[in-house]
Amino acid sequence: MSTVTRLAPLFALLMLLAACVGPEGPPGRDGRDGAEGTFAISIPFIFDLDIDTRSGAVASAAFDMPEITPSVTDNGAVIVYFFDQGTWTALPFTIGLESLDEPFVDYTVTFGYAFDDALLEVFLEASTDDDFVWEEIDGFFGGGVDMRAVILNGVAAGQATVDFADYDAVMHHFNLDS
Repeated sequence: MSTVTRLAPLFALLMLLAACVGPEGPPGRDGRDGAEGTFAISIPFIFDLDIDTRSGAVASAAFDMPEITPSVTDNGAVIVYFFDQGTWTALPFTIGLESLDEPFVDYTVTFGYAFDDALLEVFLEASTDDDFVWEEIDGFFGGGVDMRAVILNGVAAGQATVDFADYDAVMHHFNLDS
């Protein structure tokens, strides 16, 4: 028996397996009701700085977000943006603030976030816990800051070829309402 004759059943099996590829099925359920399918959503919220709840050089606020499922925590992503001076900026974001009297940075402030199952925490961390500095920070960020949490799960996060720092590009790529 020749080699070709012995390998014919193997080639037939490979051809059969290759022919079993069908059209892609529908995407998973939305995910907002706890489902673990593929999804991308945008959730607006307001970060209202309350400097009375700060601990040292950090002030934070926690938000219940049931859309951040265990699947998102394990296999997805959460990107947070804030709106200031006509543009959306991705977190984390650090700014150096200087006095008008001297040409050097007096202190820095970092706007950041962390997430876990059903929870999003947004924080401001200053390079000092000086009360005067926190009064200035409250003047800048107090009164509420418009924010968006873009929550991605499954293929939506893993196969994205988009600049996540660009809010408009992310919203367009995932066909989300702003």
